[in-house]
Amino acid sequence: MLADSRMAAPRLAFDPTEAPFGVEEIFYSRTDRRGVVQAGNAVFQRVCGHEWARLIGAPHRIIRHPDTPRAVFWVLWQALKANRPIGAYVKNLAQDGRHYWVFSVVLPLADGYLSVRIKPTSALFAAIKPEYEALAAREKAEALTPEASAAALSARLPELGFADYPAFMARALGDEIAARDAALGRAGDPQALALAGIGGLLEQAMAEQKELSATFESLQSIPTNMRIVASRLEPAGGPISAISDNYKIASHEILLRLRALAGQRGNLGDTMAETVGQGLFLLGCARVQAECVRQFQNEPQGAAPTDHAAEMAHLRALELECAAQARTGLAEAATAAAGLAHASRGIRRLMLGLDSIRVMGRVENGRLRGNAGGLAATLDQLDRYHADIKSRLEAIAGCSEQIEQMAQTRGAKAAA
Repeated sequence: MLADSRMAAPRLAFDPTEAPFGVEEIFYSRTDRRGVVQAGNAVFQRVCGHEWARLIGAPHRIIRHPDTPRAVFWVLWQALKANRPIGAYVKNLAQDGRHYWVFSVVLPLADGYLSVRIKPTSALFAAIKPEYEALAAREKAEALTPEASAAALSARLPELGFADYPAFMARALGDEIAARDAALGRAGDPQALALAGIGGLLEQAMAEQKELSATFESLQSIPTNMRIVASRLEPAGGPISAISDNYKIASHEILLRLRALAGQRGNLGDTMAETVGQGLFLLGCARVQAECVRQFQNEPQGAAPTDHAAEMAHLRALELECAAQARTGLAEAATAAAGLAHASRGIRRLMLGLDSIRVMGRVENGRLRGNAGGLAATLDQLDRYHADIKSRLEAIAGCSEQIEQMAQTRGAKAAA
């Protein structure tokens, strides 16, 4: 699965069919609500190769490459219509027929959209390219609509290790920022380290949640198994039956809480993953937007046919808005992580009560000695389930507490 490893970024080879731009460069374009180009920086014009007279007033799809799956644009527009920022790998088409890949962060504005692009260089990007090729080929072979192709993309992402598209784009932006910083000698950047650190903890917590869900499903059969064993060993109402009944009653509340934590749709674990992922993505957006502003500030006036001062004011206002959204997102992430940690530790405490009933079963098993039938095997299974659940709850709580602390720290620094 792609989400399981953060491989070293591949070395970039020269491609004569690719329109070049540097990993240090950031470029942007701004459109109205219809997607018509209103402005951009000099790097955007240079890389796409169109003259400004052709770009300004043209639909942004003038640079769309047919190799980019239509699913990507469907996902992008659905997010923008809901006034949410979105990120995506996009293969674009230059005026001379060459192509260029970008990771694009698209931000909604009051009167349109701003797309800020960086050069993708991460290992994740290298792995995603063949996925795009396969999806684009499927679109053509099966005549998929953009919506149907987006559904296929959504179905494929869990197979690659991502819960959904927001989780994928948050990971992708974090990986691209980290790879870019490494290439530019910025590997120790605190914001990039925070992105990677929180992202890694989130993936670890979600892996534990997945395993916890599986154990939780198996645990539900234990009271029934004990009842079956009891029916073979003693008359109705005997001690083993009583232990089975007590276990069923005591475990009911735990099973309900486990469902809320990791089993049912919209559980606490998934809610934290969604909230933290959104916070990480907003933090990455703020980072990219801030650097875009700095680069545009250093661009010679007159490099683009727009009012440089007015465009600068536009970009700075969006920078402040991105920073504010990142702070809010990180605060929400910290709250969600704290809630998951609290719930995990609460269930772990309740497990102590179940342990006492399990010990009673061991005592009864010892009394029966060689006549215990399948009771010993059932109790052995119960021992394993209890140990596994408590261990995973502790791991989830620990990861969540670290996420809470890091999100609070990063949010406080962003506010300073």
